[in-house]
Amino acid sequence: MKQYFSHRAREIRQSVIRELLKLTERPEIISFAGGLPDAETFPAAELADIAFDQLRNDYQKVLQYGTTEGSRTFRNAVIEWMRKDGLNLSLDHMVVTNASQQGLDLIGKTFIDPQDVVFCGAPTYVGAIQAFRVFQADMIGIPLADDGINLDILQREIKTARAAGKRLKLIYEIPDFQNPSGITLSLVKRKKLLKIADQYDLLIVEDDPYGKLRYSGEPIPSLKSLDTAGRVILLFTFSKILAAGLRIAVVIADPIFIKRIVLMKQAADLCTPVLMQRLAARYMLDYDLDAHLEKSRNHYRIKRDAMLAALDRYMPVEEGVSWTKPDGGLFLWIRLPEEVDTEEMLPRALERNVAYVNGSAFYCDGGGKNTMRLSFSAATEEEIKEGIKRLAEVVCEEIARCRTAVTS
Repeated sequence: MKQYFSHRAREIRQSVIRELLKLTERPEIISFAGGLPDAETFPAAELADIAFDQLRNDYQKVLQYGTTEGSRTFRNAVIEWMRKDGLNLSLDHMVVTNASQQGLDLIGKTFIDPQDVVFCGAPTYVGAIQAFRVFQADMIGIPLADDGINLDILQREIKTARAAGKRLKLIYEIPDFQNPSGITLSLVKRKKLLKIADQYDLLIVEDDPYGKLRYSGEPIPSLKSLDTAGRVILLFTFSKILAAGLRIAVVIADPIFIKRIVLMKQAADLCTPVLMQRLAARYMLDYDLDAHLEKSRNHYRIKRDAMLAALDRYMPVEEGVSWTKPDGGLFLWIRLPEEVDTEEMLPRALERNVAYVNGSAFYCDGGGKNTMRLSFSAATEEEIKEGIKRLAEVVCEEIARCRTAVTS
């Protein structure tokens, strides 16, 4: 039956995280694998009141088709809310999508031809790798430093790819509390990245799921707010800050780009559900989203601190073992000695009823075999402490096992 599939369908790979989540549904497993927001942060009562009112009193509109660009009410609410972040937008700058994942897909459809070069972090968001590979992008991973992507290596790879006659198209970046590493791109590097994009005529896709979830340090302006050339395409989702199940996000870009993205969305799904947009818009207009975010930040800060404290207490203190200490977001990143393969170690961790995501899933070139991503968002403080204790035991045993194998 394979002959019926397109080349694109034959080449696509399943999501490592989605498959892993199936294995972690057993209640005895403490999972640090999925990047699910804690459902306790969802404003369920308020959304229920809004939904009841909309379905009872405005069902003719909220249960009907909408425009492809998205609800004017919702987009205007987003525009007004983003003014304080230095973004002066109009309706023509924005299209509403079914979460940021659809935004990535639409960007791939709109801008990427087979073998176009996409530069990204090494590691980077697995969903972006999957989305861009569907369109047969040539993805080049750039190592991360403590303050974000290594721009010297980026420039070197740009020059190498250009000299090889490749078509250079865009840079994919998660500047705030990057998934999976938790690393934040410094202001100095943000400004330099924009200059590099201008110098080499590249677009920047700025993916911002976590920027509003900062627990320490000072906020840094977004790439889009610093952009004066119209090169930045911003993806902003409400999945992590309001409710994941709404599946509401926006793509913000130059109106010329938005027009083409809208055409691609028309072919994909016609429109994002009006009811979901109205729920988000009414919450923004009738309630205090910033106050809600402050509660969410306090909630997650406690969990982040609990995981960092548990790692300090239980993880082995030896060369090659380290982890990031993120100022926000939902993730941190662990690096183990080079001889450890976290994909091979995962079954032994699952036997101890603890789960993580092996780091190689986040590399477009298959690197990062000695790394792993942990999410602190969905587990309780008690689960975090016990889960890290179990994981540390597995790590200690794995390091010893690998070193014994080398010397034997």
